[in-house]
Amino acid sequence: MKENKPIDSQKQLLQKYLDGQCTPEEHRLLLNWFYSIEDDQSQETSDTERIQSLGRSKSIVMDQLDVTSDSNPVRKMFDWKRFSVAAAVIVLVSIATLYFVKNNIQLKEVHLAAQIPDSTGTYKNDILPGSSYAYLSYKGKKSEIKDHQLNKSNVPHSSNYFIEVPNSGTYKLELEDGTLVWLNSSSTLDYPDAFGVKERRVKLTGEAYFEVKKDKNRPFRIEVEGSTVEVLGTSFNINAYADQVNTTLVEGKVKILKGNHEHELLPGEEALIKGDEIKIQQTDVSKHIAWQRGEFYFDGNNLQDILSQIARWYDVEIINAEALTLNSSYKGSLSRELKLSEILNSLAYVTKKKFEIDGRKVIIK
Repeated sequence: MKENKPIDSQKQLLQKYLDGQCTPEEHRLLLNWFYSIEDDQSQETSDTERIQSLGRSKSIVMDQLDVTSDSNPVRKMFDWKRFSVAAAVIVLVSIATLYFVKNNIQLKEVHLAAQIPDSTGTYKNDILPGSSYAYLSYKGKKSEIKDHQLNKSNVPHSSNYFIEVPNSGTYKLELEDGTLVWLNSSSTLDYPDAFGVKERRVKLTGEAYFEVKKDKNRPFRIEVEGSTVEVLGTSFNINAYADQVNTTLVEGKVKILKGNHEHELLPGEEALIKGDEIKIQQTDVSKHIAWQRGEFYFDGNNLQDILSQIARWYDVEIINAEALTLNSSYKGSLSRELKLSEILNSLAYVTKKKFEIDGRKVIIK
């Protein structure tokens, strides 16, 4: 019976996809699973034809998953055929999975920026986007969390929690007071199980978007790189990746504290903190919170920032970035759900440069 569980689970996921009921996370998991099925040429087996058949089956499945509906009314005539193909897909995947299980070949569940073959032949390999993923530490223990939101019923009580989001990850959590926090890649948050009666305080490194629950009796304070951001109830983004802290206010009011300096932000403003200096200026809010919307946002002046975002999201090293003219006139956005090759194709068009993917290195020529 145990042997059938992987098959049943994957068949159910496929059926949800075919019924149009997959969540974005389930859709990503499904694609990651298919990309993880590779012909293992080093596997010691005399049945090489079955391995080749598995590879062909995978290609057929991928072709079916790439099918998108259109508005052409003629397509209704082929619904019966699509249903037949769907049934064939499930059978193919079941056979492939059963083969792997029987031969003790582990199907790898890919979570973060998996390396995959490049289907176009343009690059040495391709890389999938990141996903919801983090590590939670409490009472000296560390565990993986893959949901979009922590389920406190599954986490033992602890006075303090430390959540770490690695490269290629992002994570949403709800704090005890109802405050929502979206953590970007390569970020951490230190927070208590329950806030005190006088204040709500957390510590941040990296980048996060906050929607703070209003509580006039308990200000919400975020410690970040030696400065403090204080709010009562508002939405804002904090970026502290580089040698400065950038706080961008979406709505409400934020107070910035650094040493003996104190400034208030209004919606549409950002505070740049470097050393002991605080600089307040107008900004394009949509640029700063694009990552939280699932986008890379180009405003014509932030190509260097985009490269840094790409490096974190796909967990790659950018080689020879200086070959680019980092100030570009290009404006627009690209989805963070794209494969790395699709992002680089767009950058190549804009910059007129050649990009190569070699393992986890992106080389610009």
